[in-house]
This record gives sequence, C-alpha cells and structure tokens, in this order.
Amino acid sequence: MRYTLSESMPTVLELYEKLKPRLGDEEARSLLEFIETTVERRAATKEDLHRTESALKEDLRRTESALSEEIHNVRAEIHTVKVDLLKWSFAFSVGAIAVLSGIMFTLLRSYTPR
Repeated sequence: MRYTLSESMPTVLELYEKLKPRLGDEEARSLLEFIETTVERRAATKEDLHRTESALKEDLRRTESALSEEIHNVRAEIHTVKVDLLKWSFAFSVGAIAVLSGIMFTLLRSYTPR
C-alpha cells in the first residue's frame, strides 16, 4: 500500500492489527517493538541537533577567518605587484626617453653643417 502526502501514515496499532493475522500476536508485537526502538535510537535529539549546529557554526567561523586572512594576503601581494609594475614602467619610460634622445642627438649632429 502506497501513501501519498495527503494520506496519514498508519499508527502502530493499525500496523499491529494488519500484521497480527499474518505473523501472529507475539511476532507482530515483537516486530513493532523492534522497529520502534530502532527508530528511537536513530532519531536525532534536540541536543544532537544543537551540538551539530554549534560544530557547524564553529567550522564556519574558522573558514571565514581563514578566508579573510587569505584575502588579506592576496591584497598585499597585489599591492606589491602594482608597486613593482610602476617601478618597471618608470624605468622603461626613462630608458626609452634616453634612447630616443640619443638617436635624436645623433641625427641632429649628423645633419647639422660644420
């Protein structure tokens, strides 16, 4: 028998009444008691859920802290790279100006009358 969401699940008494003719009185009772104790042992208590929630929150805090530290390190590295790029671009510009000045000086010297 399949149950849809709109139908309610059978109660323990209803299951007992259905199993009793097939299994017998003692066997049906034993089976249902076994199922009940197994479900109770495996069911999460509020305390279990609270411990799990606390552990997850602590893991989240540690992850956020590690991520924040990593972001800080990446920003520092980006800053260092920016400074290096600025130094090299300035050095390249000065070098290019020096080379162009030398070429212009040589050209002007070679074309001026003596």
